[in-house]
Amino acid sequence: FADRSSKIRMSLFLHQLKEFQQKTTPSTGSAGPKKKRKVKGGDQLDAAADGHLPENVSQELEETSAEPVSNPASVINTECVADNAGLQVCLSQSPPLSSTESLRQISQQLNGLLSESATYINGDSDPPAVSEKELETRNQELAAALDSSGLTNAQLSSKLETLTKQSQELSDQLQKERKEFEQKFTKEQGAMREQLQVNRLHRTEVMSCSLINKYAGTEAEDLSSRLQASKQRVSELERTLSSVSTQQKQFEKHNRELEKERDSLRLEVLRFSKVSEESRQQSSELSEQLKLRVNENNGLKQEVDELRKQLEMADSMLQQFSSQSGPPSGHQQVQLLLEEKHQLEAHAAQLMESVAQLQVERDQYAGQIQEEGRVWKDKTEQLLSQVHKHTHTYIIVRDNEQLSRLVQEQEVRLEELERHAGRAAEEAQDRLRILEDVQSDKATISRAVAQNRDLKDQLAELQNGFVKLTNENMELTSALQSEQHIKKEIARKIGQLQEDLHGAKEQLQEKCGELASVQEQRDQCLVHLQQYTAGYQQLVAEREHLHHQVLQQAQLMDRLQHDEVQGKVQLEQSHVQLQEAQEKLNQLARDNEELKTEVQELLNSSALNTSHRDEGDGLESRSLPESFQKSHIVIPEDFESREEMEEFVHSALSRLEEERDEMSRRFEEERRLHHTLRQQMTATSHEQQQHHPHPHSTAGSDGVPVEVHEALRGAMEKLQERFTALMQEKVDLRERVEELEHRCIQLSGETDTIGETPLHYEKEQYINTLAKDEEEMKAKLAELQDLVMRLVGERNEWYSRYMSAVGNPDLVSSGGERLHPADGHTDSPAVLGLSAAEDVSTEPQSSTDPHTGRPGSAPDGPSLRATEDGTARQIMQLLQEIQTPQARPAPFLGENSCIPFFYRPDEQDEVKILVV
Repeated sequence: FADRSSKIRMSLFLHQLKEFQQKTTPSTGSAGPKKKRKVKGGDQLDAAADGHLPENVSQELEETSAEPVSNPASVINTECVADNAGLQVCLSQSPPLSSTESLRQISQQLNGLLSESATYINGDSDPPAVSEKELETRNQELAAALDSSGLTNAQLSSKLETLTKQSQELSDQLQKERKEFEQKFTKEQGAMREQLQVNRLHRTEVMSCSLINKYAGTEAEDLSSRLQASKQRVSELERTLSSVSTQQKQFEKHNRELEKERDSLRLEVLRFSKVSEESRQQSSELSEQLKLRVNENNGLKQEVDELRKQLEMADSMLQQFSSQSGPPSGHQQVQLLLEEKHQLEAHAAQLMESVAQLQVERDQYAGQIQEEGRVWKDKTEQLLSQVHKHTHTYIIVRDNEQLSRLVQEQEVRLEELERHAGRAAEEAQDRLRILEDVQSDKATISRAVAQNRDLKDQLAELQNGFVKLTNENMELTSALQSEQHIKKEIARKIGQLQEDLHGAKEQLQEKCGELASVQEQRDQCLVHLQQYTAGYQQLVAEREHLHHQVLQQAQLMDRLQHDEVQGKVQLEQSHVQLQEAQEKLNQLARDNEELKTEVQELLNSSALNTSHRDEGDGLESRSLPESFQKSHIVIPEDFESREEMEEFVHSALSRLEEERDEMSRRFEEERRLHHTLRQQMTATSHEQQQHHPHPHSTAGSDGVPVEVHEALRGAMEKLQERFTALMQEKVDLRERVEELEHRCIQLSGETDTIGETPLHYEKEQYINTLAKDEEEMKAKLAELQDLVMRLVGERNEWYSRYMSAVGNPDLVSSGGERLHPADGHTDSPAVLGLSAAEDVSTEPQSSTDPHTGRPGSAPDGPSLRATEDGTARQIMQLLQEIQTPQARPAPFLGENSCIPFFYRPDEQDEVKILVV
């Protein structure tokens, strides 16, 4: 029972711990405001109580949380689940407690559990029961304390409200008094300012008249002295300029010599690199030969070992044969074996000689390789020394170029100073003339009193001019002093540069590797750009080719349409001609019907004599034209090409025209025959009328002759056959025309599809190629954008370092040492930033001179930086526009969305991007 109760208490303790953690973690921030809203004064007491308890409770919790894990009696069984449920119901029925009280109860329960576990371990059976009365008394005490704290909080809150009201009233009174005082002060201050301005005006009017003459004389003397000093200074500056120009010429000569040496060294480096590659190839070939010879030696050694074994076997066989006395065949075998032994020994001797030769050759090759390695080491050391000299000379050349730029700027400044000095001398002469005029006009003093008011304004202007001249003279003197200071600093920098050259040699060795990497990157960029240009040219050529093909297709389509129009016109003409032929045939059929009726009337009414048989025979002898042969035009099912279709249409039309001509010719023949028949009929009718009075005498019992009747019947049958043939040919021609029209429509549709399909495929292929090229260009431009951003970052970093070094004059030497490691980057944009910053380095120093009162040309450095950043920003903007062509309309065969650009380093190793 004790074990079970301890388990129940442990589960209850764990449940309370979980509830406490849930209460403390999410509701710590929200519990405070709720308490403040309900009771203002009780918060402090709760906080104090909370502040004292958690340390002990946390210690006890840690101890108890460690103990149940190690205690084997605290394992929870299935029976504990029901007990825990009952305990939870009891806890839910109990009234809620505060956080501090719950912690205290938990600590007491923990202590009780610990004591119970100790007693249980010692052997005690009954655990002490927890008294509920103590808990109720404790809760009542806590409730009383809460009520008292609430009363105190209410009293304090009322006091705070009264104090806040009093403070607001006092602040309002202070603001009113402050406003009144400020108004009075502003009024008094305005009156005092007006009085001061009046007094100043009177004072200036009184003092100006008395001090003008004195000031003019002293100003003239000062100007003359300053002019003399400035002339002396100008002469000194001219001398220094001449010396600097001579030094610059010497430096230029030295630079040219160094450039020549650099070119020669480059050529030697290329030559040595080629020779080194050849030597490497030779060494690799020799090493391969050595490997082959070593393998051959191993094979020969194996063969020698095998031959030795064979010799030993042969010796053993000889000994056996010699010990046995056999027949003469055994002696022959022994001799053969001896001969084989001698041969094998000779072969082994040859192999040993070849092995010795191979070893000698191997030793020779090894010696040659070692000698060549030594020679190449010496050559590489010489090349490294020459490269160090070249870099040293290149640094000197660049420093000389910077000094020459500074000298040119100083010359420009000296010219400006000379101009200012000339202007000041002219103005001084004008002033002296004015003073002489004033002295010569002493007789007109009485008149000058009346003109004094007019002269006051002029004197004020002159005074302003004098002030300006004095300011300009001060600026000239400050500029001269700043130039002296700049020259001193340049000399000091030259000395520091000469001192830093020795330290820069070690850094140059490290920078050589970086130079090589930068050059490789530049070469890679050049290769990428060359590939891009080649691709762009290929795209342009393909675009022109596609445009040419499109034009050809358009021309072919125009021709097809023109041919179709011509075919339709010809078909319409043939159709009209067929209609005319049909009308003629109908008329001919009607005429033939009339002929038939007339012939039948003649046969029925007349009786011809025997004398007219010759005419009848003549009519019989005339063989009527044969019936029309049906012209067969075979229309093929499919045409291989358009030309074949056109040839078939033209041939069919020509055949139809021939048939039409033949029909017209036959029609003329029929008309002629019809005319002859009518003439014969009229002749027969006249004869019948003549012989009609004597019908019984000439042909009383005779009728129509049989030959004439048969001839007429044959002619009528032939006419019927001709008419039926003509009608059938007419029907056939109509069917052929309809078939030709249908075939022409089909051919026009097929030609349209044939013309559209290659364009469609070419468009798809062109779009696919453009998409691939665009993706490749995006990747390349992304790489180039990263490079440009890296270069801009390096430039800004070097510029910030330089500006920090210039801003601290005590750190100029350290700044110079920091700047010189960048000299190895010949192609890096950091050199550009340094050169631009060194050109501007003199101007901030002149502006910081304590003797001059005006600000120098300090904004030139930031302006240069701003311009450089502006160019970099424009480059990045162009790259972004190239990378995102969706903003612009995508042309098909007109403009190209890609913008190629190329760059190359100029004489000063500065990169200039050319956008095409």
